[in-house]
Amino acid sequence: MKVAFYSGGKDSVYAALREWPVDMFIFLLYQFPRPSPHLMNMNFAVRLGSGMAPVLVYQLERGREFQQKAELLRRLGADIIVAGDVDVEEHLRYMERLAGEVGAVLKEPLWGMDHYELLAREVEELEFIVIGSSKRELLCRRVRRENFQEFASAARALGIDVLGEYGEYHSQVVSVSKFGISLNPTCKEVVEFDGYSIALI
Repeated sequence: MKVAFYSGGKDSVYAALREWPVDMFIFLLYQFPRPSPHLMNMNFAVRLGSGMAPVLVYQLERGREFQQKAELLRRLGADIIVAGDVDVEEHLRYMERLAGEVGAVLKEPLWGMDHYELLAREVEELEFIVIGSSKRELLCRRVRRENFQEFASAARALGIDVLGEYGEYHSQVVSVSKFGISLNPTCKEVVEFDGYSIALI
């Protein structure tokens, strides 16, 4: 059983595409101090993901996240885990420990890639919309192959990472060419949390 951790964001989707086929997406529900753009747009994320693979939505209890993930993966019989980390060492070490706990092989196909090059490759296969950002100017932008250079330039001008690897922005994939999926969401509402803007689509 090959499972991919999935948020609906560009990196989680592209990592799965690099390791395709996968048997299941796992969408985890965390309790965050600040609301998560992915959780606030969960229905859209699940709808999109279901066009590619079954999506399992799983609620985690604060303080027991690691144990519960390991229990879930064992129950599923997961022997390959796919994740979309790029260069945050803490995340990679955590995933390595989780895979070791359940006796699975960890696949991190995006690890160590140049951020601009990775963004360029992602938009060859998918399009995304910015659903959360510390910079309101980026919110609700739809990014595709034709305009990703403009988006990257805007991110750099605002002083943030072009990939949003450190949480400067969060994305929701809206189109995946491999599966013929193309949705056209609109930003229905924008909410603010301590200087971080989240769009509801």
